[in-house]
Amino acid sequence: MSTALAVCHGSFGRVTVYRLDKPMRMHAHREGHLTFLLNGSPAIVTIDDVPHLVDQAAGVAINPWQPHSFQPTAPDQPSVFLVAYICDRWLDCDQEGRGSLRFGSNAIQVGTTLRSICASLAHVLVTNASYRIVNRYLNQLFDASFHESWRGGQRPSPAVRRDAIDFRVRKSLRILDSGVGQAIELDAVARDAGLSRPHFFKLFRENTGVTPALYANTMRVERALDRLTASQASVTDIGCELGFSSQSHFTHFFSSHVGIAPTQYRTIARVVSE
Repeated sequence: MSTALAVCHGSFGRVTVYRLDKPMRMHAHREGHLTFLLNGSPAIVTIDDVPHLVDQAAGVAINPWQPHSFQPTAPDQPSVFLVAYICDRWLDCDQEGRGSLRFGSNAIQVGTTLRSICASLAHVLVTNASYRIVNRYLNQLFDASFHESWRGGQRPSPAVRRDAIDFRVRKSLRILDSGVGQAIELDAVARDAGLSRPHFFKLFRENTGVTPALYANTMRVERALDRLTASQASVTDIGCELGFSSQSHFTHFFSSHVGIAPTQYRTIARVVSE
């Protein structure tokens, strides 16, 4: 059974140490996403339909809104992973002004330096270190990963900019954002945006990089994470708020997107600040 050893939220986003033995379905995040194996058997992370092996010699760096899934190579034999979800606002506010959350390559070669940073960051997470210490090691992890992703001289892939998105897609995004927890029919969203269903799905993916359903699920996960860490509402009530008919349905959805059950996530998650 997949479990969490540490979950830490802050202005950087969230950083976790997971013991995983179950797959996660195709999903996406608005944050940049790093995954490294700390101990155990490798996993396959499929990004934009391309499989990447995550083992002691290689990790992955996933750009915002890149669809990806997770598949352990040894089911029912949990392996430990360091997983970071990095917020672009953290980079914008960073004193060094790096300001870019676009990785050059999804595959990250893990050498001695990067492996040492991963181990140090995992240690401070599981020992409940302060924001300052977590932030320091996360800076090191991001810098080393970012540098490695561009080491081959890749050309940057274009970032999705909200101000450049077609106005009809922007309207559908507002509908989906405001309708988290409601039974929204995508056909109705297409009609409200003034598009046929096929044109809507094609235009939405061209503008955002994901399908409307995947975007809507991402919004539900984000709302769930916020409610679990910032409210006293029960897991059952949170599931109802998000439109799930039962806690079991909510737990299955959350686990297949986040990796662990919402009850355990709430128990172990902590929020740190400067």
